[in-house]
Order: sequence, then structure tokens, then C-alpha cells
Amino acid sequence: MIRWFLKFVCLAALAFGFYHIAFHDAPDLRIPAAGGELLAANMPGRGPVQPEVRVLVADALDHATLTINGKVWMQAVTMQMKAEDGTFTQSVAVEVTPTGQGVRIGTDQYVRVRMKNLDSQPLRLTWRNGNEQTTVSIPHEIEIYGTHVVDGNRKIPRVRVLARLPMEEYLYGVVAGEVPSNWPLEALRAQAVASRTFAYFEVKSRRNEEYDVHASTQSQVWRPSLAVEPQVRRAVDSTAGIVITEKNALIKTFFHSECGGFTADARWVFTKTPILALSGVRCPRCSDRANKPSQWSTTYTRQEIATRLRRVGVLRQGGEIRMIQGLDAYGNPLGGNLGRVVTVEITMAGGRGLTVRIPANQFRLAMGADRKNVASTYMVIQGGNEANITFTGLGWGHGVGLCQHGAAYAADTLRYNFLDILSLYYPGSKPVRLWGR
Repeated sequence: MIRWFLKFVCLAALAFGFYHIAFHDAPDLRIPAAGGELLAANMPGRGPVQPEVRVLVADALDHATLTINGKVWMQAVTMQMKAEDGTFTQSVAVEVTPTGQGVRIGTDQYVRVRMKNLDSQPLRLTWRNGNEQTTVSIPHEIEIYGTHVVDGNRKIPRVRVLARLPMEEYLYGVVAGEVPSNWPLEALRAQAVASRTFAYFEVKSRRNEEYDVHASTQSQVWRPSLAVEPQVRRAVDSTAGIVITEKNALIKTFFHSECGGFTADARWVFTKTPILALSGVRCPRCSDRANKPSQWSTTYTRQEIATRLRRVGVLRQGGEIRMIQGLDAYGNPLGGNLGRVVTVEITMAGGRGLTVRIPANQFRLAMGADRKNVASTYMVIQGGNEANITFTGLGWGHGVGLCQHGAAYAADTLRYNFLDILSLYYPGSKPVRLWGR
């Protein structure tokens, strides 16, 4: 009896060890959605207060220009660690630079500064990244403070800028930034719910971080504006507080521009944890070739590929590339067949023929995630062992979750409402209202 008991204990330990290795260390895309009620036809009453979202507007700046027009509230921590606050009215453009201990704004130095416009003139921040100049008008509270970047053994001072605003106001800028405002209302509503869930997941899971989301495609595009399009406002307001859950847990609702035919399983891109709502589905728009999903094609030399990958640290091995091929979810070569590439396998030149495997989405981002480069992972790689290698595919983006063009098609052609669209692209999920009317 004791011998059988010991065998059982050993098997249980092995099983636990396998679970820990296979799943525990993988990022979990689900967190509890406590306090929510299932969305009902009569819409539940008001719940908890909507959360604040901290948006990373700009990071690692060596210089920026802050333009102030009108009445502004400011709260600052001085270099003597004293708190100062008040309001002032001014029309001025001041230079913002890092000091090592904080930031210099104009001629004054601070550890940290918070500002908010109090009239119709938003604060405007301008900075340059190489030859590209960016200007953002922010009609919300911003926070400016010092940070640094590491270069070898040196810490180089830089400036970081955050925006702080309520979730629903944040979503006005996200829906406007992610999809055209003239798309069908039900598609905009679906986007609002997906974006709200994505942002709330980040708010809940990044409490100990300095910010919740990026203002770019690293999270979701945020374009703040005082003038909100009526269609965008309606989409956000009519879905206020609604998020997507699976098994009573909040999920990270990824979305992308165009899937090309079938959405991708999140396990192929972001996590090893199986999540039904992110397991991939057939897209009624992109899988129908009559709808002409976007096709793209780009060609590089093997040297160009190596240079781009090494520039961002994705490829650390030296030497030349001998061959590149795409692998499916099971590690099988796709050859000349169009399909969802999960891993890009690179064989290096040399006697030993070292192979390097790079997640396909990481490869896509390293090559340049736009329509001029490797636009999606739904592709075919041709000439993998030749001097010039061609990537040809369908769609745009990582392919996980809601297909934005597919949502517009479902709303316009199939007459789906936003709940139908969410159910299509997040199968098995349930909408929950956490706050709102």
C-alpha cells in the first residue's frame, strides 16, 4: 500500500513540474473580472467608478518643446523636494530637457511636473526622432519627469511624458486612432469594447509599473482631441463599461487590421496558455477571396534580412544567412504553401549549419511592421536559399483576436450587431458591464 502511495506522490510531482514548465512561466492573458455583472438586455445599473489610464505619450526624449496657451493648472516637485501647485495663464513655448535628477522646463528645474489645461487650448508637445518630427495636442493632464536609457555602462538622462485620463475619455482617442470614424456604428462599438477590455487588462496587470499603455501600436493607437467625432462618441458612450471575459476572467482582447483569412491562435504569438476566446476563427470577410483581402509582397537580400534582425537584437549570431523558411504551429515547414507562419527558421552559413528559430511576429516587427515590409504572418516565403528572398502574404498585423476589416464587413454586409461581432472573433467569451449607466 505504501509503495503505491509513493508512486502516486511521484507522479503528482512530475505532473506539477510539467505544468510549471509548460504554463506557469508563460504570460497569462486572463485575470479575474471581479465585480462585474453579465450584460443583460436591460443593461445593469451603475457599477464601480471607471479607472484612470496612464498613457505613455513619449519616452526617452533628449529634447522636446512644450507649447502652453491659456489657463493651466500645474503641480510640481522642485529639486529641493518641495511640492508646489497653482494655476497660471500664459502663451509660450518652452524647451524640455533632462537634467539627470529630473527635468528642466524653460529655466526652471523639477523632479516631476503635472499639468492640465483648464480651457479650450490643449497642451502641445513636439519632439524629433531622427528626421521625423512628432506633435501631439493633449487636452488632458500630463506628467513629465526624468528617466534614462542604458548605453553600455552609462545611464543617459532622458525625458518621459505620460497622460492621465478616465478610461472612457481615453477610448474616444483610441477608437478614432484605430479605425475610420465613418465605419458602421456596430463595428465601432465592437472596437470600443475590445479596446476597453485591452486597456483595462493593462491597468489591472500593470499596477506596479509607471504606465499602463503606449500611445502607439505597441498597445493601441491613441489620438487625443477635443473634437470627438459624433459616431465615435456614440460608439464609446453606448458601450460604456462593457468588457469581454472568459470563464469569469478578464482576457487581453488583441485585435489587428486584417487577418487574411483566419485569425491566429494567441498561443502562436503571445502566450502558451490556451484561451478559447483567442484560439482563432475563420473570418467571413478575409476568407472569401471575392472580398479581395489586402495582398502584399516584399523582397530582400539575405544580407538585408540579417542587418535588420541584428539591428534590433533579434539575430545575435554572426556570419551570413544560408536559408530561411517558415514553420507552422507544429514545427513543420510550410514550403511554398500560403499559411500562418508561427516560426521563422534561419540556417546560418558555415560548416555546422547553426539554425535559429524566431517567432514569426517578432520577425515581422523586426523587419518593419508596415505594408511595405512583412505586413503579416499569414504568408509564404519563396527563394529561401537564394540570394533574393520574397515574402508574400495576406492581411496586416499579428492576426490574433478581432479583425478590424472583418468587423466592418460583418456590420455592413452581414448586419451583425457589436455583440455578434465580439462573439464571432472572441468565441466563448461573455460581455460584462463593470461601470457605466
